[in-house]
Amino acid sequence: MKNSRLFKILYLLVERRSVTARELAERLEVSERTIYRDVDALSAAGIPVFTQKGQGGGIRLMEQFVLDRALLSQEEQDEILFALQAILTTGGSEERETLSRLSALFQREGEGWLEVDFTDWGSGTVERENFALVKQSILERRPLSFTYYSSAGEKSRRTVEPARLVFKSGCWYLSAYCRDRQNWRIFRLVRMEDLILEDGSCPPRQPPKKLEAPLPGGYRGVDLKLRFAPSAAWRVRDYFHPRQITPEPSGFLLVECAFPEDRWLLSFLLSFGSRLEVLSPAYWRNILREELKKSLAGYETGQTMSDLGEYPGVRDGGESPVHNKEVIPMEERTFCQCCAMPLDKPEDKGTEADGSLSGDYCRYCYQNGAFTAPEATMDDIIAFNLKFNAENGHPFGPQEEAEKMMRGWFPTLKRWKTP
Repeated sequence: MKNSRLFKILYLLVERRSVTARELAERLEVSERTIYRDVDALSAAGIPVFTQKGQGGGIRLMEQFVLDRALLSQEEQDEILFALQAILTTGGSEERETLSRLSALFQREGEGWLEVDFTDWGSGTVERENFALVKQSILERRPLSFTYYSSAGEKSRRTVEPARLVFKSGCWYLSAYCRDRQNWRIFRLVRMEDLILEDGSCPPRQPPKKLEAPLPGGYRGVDLKLRFAPSAAWRVRDYFHPRQITPEPSGFLLVECAFPEDRWLLSFLLSFGSRLEVLSPAYWRNILREELKKSLAGYETGQTMSDLGEYPGVRDGGESPVHNKEVIPMEERTFCQCCAMPLDKPEDKGTEADGSLSGDYCRYCYQNGAFTAPEATMDDIIAFNLKFNAENGHPFGPQEEAEKMMRGWFPTLKRWKTP
């Protein structure tokens, strides 16, 4: 306690150069006699502090003390202030006084010289309160419980032992030991709701040096070669690393990258519209072509994504529904017996070992007489579909309803049907 008080006295003297014993005593809630003993202790430690009597007097530091005693370079001082400012702007209000004192110690003009803000545009009070609560749970080594939404839209209640906050790719993540999964996990803060700081303490655990989000079974990577139009340059440079981008003389941008091969990748590539050309692999050109054809067909025919009806008047100014003789009734359709994808066209179907088309499975799930993801479980496929649903405007309905529908339907599919 005494050492903390001595530092506070020193900070005040550096900041104000002169202060009376009475002011110090009132601020630190001790007697003036204690303040004078503290001044003697500072002097004995080599700090050039002295008292001056009379009008305008008080306890003072010798001039030039900061310059003569500074042990850090200007660059090192800037790094310290930058770190404190970063913590302060993400909700660490208790660091404000420390930042102010060190700014005075380093002879900087207050805290306004730098602003660091890691929050999203439009983030509000709730996000900052959640950040502060997560930080508190880490520092106090207390369990934290919350409702969490996975990238697939699955909702669950978790209790974790927080280890560290990680800022990566523009987002805050919590690295924590999940008591429900009995393993280390990372959680994106914006997907956490209803946070509660639990009683008790967390046992000491050493988190992994490098923690990556586990991928559901069946996921695989793909190396892509892409060409972007000049009009997409701003977004390309926002998303891809400069080492992945090769400018062409024509102004187009060539990008070579790797991604998990899933529905998110499909939606990401489609989001560039006509400003993107997939150069390789060739089968991804086919995937995008088929997806665009389906989208175009929906707008041309007025057929809804649920296939339960049609949008009235999409081409006739609202006078009457647009009917298309090629629309297949629901009862006449066949679906992939693994992921439930409609098998309306020959090119949607997988292949058997002899090269013939499969009557049961789609080309994404089944190739050359074998499943493309043999280790995948029914839960993995449902999670995959729910992620697609969440990232594409909920074509299967709200997440909870979509999951309920899938969990009732999927056990009846051939691959998942219990013998």
